[in-house]
Amino acid sequence: MFGHRPFALLWGNTITFALSQSIQMFTFAWLAIDIAGDEGVALWSGFTVGSGTVVGLVIAALGLPVLLFGLYAGILTDRLDRRVLLFGTQLVGIALAAGAATLVAMGTLNIWGIFGLAFVLGCTTAFGMPVRQAIVPSLVSPERVLNAVTLMNVSAQVAQAGAAVSGIVIEFGGIESAFAAQAILLTLGLLVLIPIRVPNVRTTTQRRIREDLREGLSFVIHHPGIRTLMIVLLATALSMAGTFQALLPKIAVEEWEAGAFRASMLFTIMLVGTLVTSVVLASFRRVDRAGFYFLCTLVAGGVLNVALGLSPWYSVALVIMFITGFNAGIFINLNMALVQAHTPNAIMGRVMSIYQMCMAGAMPIGALVAGPMADVVGAPYWFAIGGALLFLLGVVVIATQPALRRMSSAPDPAGTAAAVAAGS
Repeated sequence: MFGHRPFALLWGNTITFALSQSIQMFTFAWLAIDIAGDEGVALWSGFTVGSGTVVGLVIAALGLPVLLFGLYAGILTDRLDRRVLLFGTQLVGIALAAGAATLVAMGTLNIWGIFGLAFVLGCTTAFGMPVRQAIVPSLVSPERVLNAVTLMNVSAQVAQAGAAVSGIVIEFGGIESAFAAQAILLTLGLLVLIPIRVPNVRTTTQRRIREDLREGLSFVIHHPGIRTLMIVLLATALSMAGTFQALLPKIAVEEWEAGAFRASMLFTIMLVGTLVTSVVLASFRRVDRAGFYFLCTLVAGGVLNVALGLSPWYSVALVIMFITGFNAGIFINLNMALVQAHTPNAIMGRVMSIYQMCMAGAMPIGALVAGPMADVVGAPYWFAIGGALLFLLGVVVIATQPALRRMSSAPDPAGTAAAVAAGS
């Protein structure tokens, strides 16, 4: 795979982009915890919220642009030159990260400034992620989609070490240094992009945005496996993803007395487990009944989340996070491969934007719920409740959705053509 230069360049760029996103997520969460302290934050006169709510609101601001603009980002991905769109989002991200470092260093950011900064940085993810994901199938042959997706996910998973990088940088250089590190990484990634050439998949037919949007939605709705997969991803983001990002640093601080570095190591040890399964999956060209195995990881993930939320010791949490990473490696790679392998390249941008909305777009809603609930019932207990809901979801879908259970990681031209015909 790395012998194909365009794919290798995109892979290198994805490492730097995902690493910067990992740094950004942890840094914003730590910034929210720092500004809230023990007393909470007054959003306006007479209305003060606790640290859990503050973290939830900040994480929600980061993810909200995906929910608001995700579908339009997919349309742009299928309409515009994907290389130009990739460059543009990267340049804007560099400018915003550098600006964030400056504002934090000057001490001029209040809570509303943090919300606004998180939102505009989230916009670069909303428009940058669909185009990166849509490019992959156009750079490789159909039978290598699983290999390519897995390797792309490996780069993103390696980049989850950004949490540890952020923790170390914050310990020694402050929060502003973590934002500066993000800007540097994005600049390096931009340099990697310069030689890349992306195949043109744009159609010469001029249509209304509404028609493009309807075509992408119709494909998802009329493909039984992908439709169910999107619903599962949406429910997972609501019950687990937002809760995970918003509450794990808070639990680490309050329950296990961890500092920035020890809290970030929870994400790093999860990365190690994820890489183990990703490296193994990268050697497979096809996984039959990939949908069934994907759903099994959903059930296992629910159990692990309950155990993590109720863990009384940091050392036990590290072990659980490693196993969670091992399970997540299968979950992440199979869910992306299932969507990309069964989607025509001409509408890949729109379908991937729907995918992104279901995962990253629903995350802010989950975080908005998780933050206040953590202040009410306690972060560990709400974390465990989210895991229990995830477990029940997996059991129900395994029992009721045969189309998803049967889906393979390899393309199915006949099934894809039928779904497109049904949606047109």
